[in-house]
Amino acid sequence: MENDSISSSSSESKLPLILGIAGFALGAAALVLGYKAKTEATKASAEADKVSQDLGAINTAIATKATTASVEFLTNDLNATKAAAEANNKSFTDAITQLQAAAKKAPAAATEKGGKTAAAAGPGEYSVVSGDNFSKIAKKVGITQKALTDLNPGVDSTKLRIGQKLKTK
Repeated sequence: MENDSISSSSSESKLPLILGIAGFALGAAALVLGYKAKTEATKASAEADKVSQDLGAINTAIATKATTASVEFLTNDLNATKAAAEANNKSFTDAITQLQAAAKKAPAAATEKGGKTAAAAGPGEYSVVSGDNFSKIAKKVGITQKALTDLNPGVDSTKLRIGQKLKTK
C-alpha cells in the first residue's frame, strides 16, 4: 500500500510539471508566431507606404498634364506643320517630274570620228562638239576665253577632240 500511495502522489506531482512544460511550449510558439506577425506587418506597412508614394506621384503627374487649350494649340500647330510638309512634298514631286521630263528630252550626245558617242557633260563641264573652239565654247557657257583657258591648263586649244570634256566652273 505504501507503494500505491507513492505512485499516486508521484503522478499527482507530475501533472503540474507537464502542464508547465505545455504552457512554456505554447508561450514559445506564441512568441515565434507574434514575431513572424510583426515582421509581416512591417513588410505590409512598407508596401502600403510605397503604394501611397506611387499614388502621390500619379496624382502629381495628372495635375501637371497639359490643359485642353494647350492640346488644341499643339494640334493646330501639328496640322499646320503637316500641311506645309504636304505642300513641300508636292513641290518636290513636281520638280522631280520636270527633271525626269527634261532628262528624256536631253540632246543627243556628240559623235566622235569613227561613230563613237561622246559621254554627256556633267555640271560644270562642257563636251566639245564639231566646229568648237575656245572662243565659241566660252560664249556658249557664258565665261571669258581666258577663264576657260585658266580652268583647263593642260588642254591645247588648237587640238580639241569631239566629246572631250572641258571644265567650265
